[in-house]
Amino acid sequence: MSIFTRFRNYIFWKRHRLKVDSLALKHPLQYLFFEVSRKCNLACVYCGSSCTGKEDGDELSSEEWIEIARQTASDFVPKNVMIAVTGGEPLIKPGIMELFNEIHRLGFRYGMVTNGQTLGGSLAEELVKAGIGSISISMDAPPETNDSLRGRGVSKKVEDAVVNLKEAGYKGKLEIISTVTKPAMRELDEMRKYVASLKVPLWRAAPVIPIGRASEHPELVPDEKDVRLMLEYIRKSRRDNYMPHPEFSEEGFIGFRFEGKVRPYLCQCRAGITVGGIMHNGKIGACPELAEAFIQGDIRKERFKIVWDERYQNMRDRSWTKKGECAECGFYYLCRGGALHLYPDMKSPFIRCFYLMLKESERYFAS
Repeated sequence: MSIFTRFRNYIFWKRHRLKVDSLALKHPLQYLFFEVSRKCNLACVYCGSSCTGKEDGDELSSEEWIEIARQTASDFVPKNVMIAVTGGEPLIKPGIMELFNEIHRLGFRYGMVTNGQTLGGSLAEELVKAGIGSISISMDAPPETNDSLRGRGVSKKVEDAVVNLKEAGYKGKLEIISTVTKPAMRELDEMRKYVASLKVPLWRAAPVIPIGRASEHPELVPDEKDVRLMLEYIRKSRRDNYMPHPEFSEEGFIGFRFEGKVRPYLCQCRAGITVGGIMHNGKIGACPELAEAFIQGDIRKERFKIVWDERYQNMRDRSWTKKGECAECGFYYLCRGGALHLYPDMKSPFIRCFYLMLKESERYFAS
């Protein structure tokens, strides 16, 4: 690498870090998760949220969620905040369409993550009328493997959901998101072709996180060789003319070979910086995958804006992550400890580091 290239990279990354540091200082709320339920009509063995077919007895009702949306609209500028409705499976939440209609009426941009299993024609029409702008449908592998992992007939219902949305006139962002397990790693190219056959323009994928039920199934968690193969595949695929271009969907540092080449952003975890979240039981945090240690308050007892303005210190100042292997890493100044969903708490080490996994994978691959 030439001196000029090194200097250019230094300036490039310095600007990136200054931007993230500035955001941490100002913490403008840009993205807000509504985890409306932990109940799900599937029971994937690698579910990071350990969702089941039973509703948590302490879950917020749709009426409570509507009041939360109204409170948020009064405390923030709705057009500046994207609300991401997730679960569990949000479409089986009683009163979900009333919530969607109210979010839209209040002026928020919003979307949802769904498994698509109940997204029939009439519901697709309701969603279009409710002004939903983004729909992410979970499907983790080509149909045969996906059904073996998630349940018989699941893939066909995803196909039907896509058709129903198009026939209803849906014009918003539509994507397939894949939680990639070890069995699905060898089928990435087949999965890309399958997504293309559905005429879905976007496909995001990430290796399964070893949390929730996935932590009980290490045989499904990709190893360092799998991660390297996945990143090499995405890097190559994003340079060709075939659509969709896959996007790697994890925030941690992945080395200069892959940074800026496998996703449209550099390594960054904005949990608590620009991303907030309200959990199914009213706990206030950031993204739903974060551990209990990162809960900041309770929406039933306090106003979200007060919590957002006055807390989240352990997310905005991440100096506590500089320990163990991170303390010795020459790229800590870029990564700042990686994604927070990989920490059980502030004292324990991270669950995994993609950069270290990629270094370990070098014994399998030529540079």
